[in-house]
Amino acid sequence: MLVRFWGVRGSVPCPGNGTARYGGNTACVEVRCGDRLLVFDAGTGLRPLGNSLGHSASDVQADIFLSHCHIDHIAGLPFFAPAYRPASQIRVWAGNLLPERALAQVARTVMSEPLFPGAS
Repeated sequence: MLVRFWGVRGSVPCPGNGTARYGGNTACVEVRCGDRLLVFDAGTGLRPLGNSLGHSASDVQADIFLSHCHIDHIAGLPFFAPAYRPASQIRVWAGNLLPERALAQVARTVMSEPLFPGAS
């Protein structure tokens, strides 16, 4: 088993020299169990994780588990490069949404104007 922390910060990402030791991105933890890739939370740390995966494989199979859908735990989703590769299989799980909300609705809201650049 391998565990790597890509982001450990709370509500506001704060990358820089002062946070280099523990990381400045918001919550994102990579866990590898054999060939299984599990990701816990999709904060801003998800972007560098995705970039790292881009160097090792053309397709990625991963399960992303969201502890909750606050912005600091989902901000990395639109910037996770493997999600844009047709051969990748990314499953995103969130079990704490109220019955009248769905994860797809959360993602569409975050990636829509005026909240997200280039949204249409």
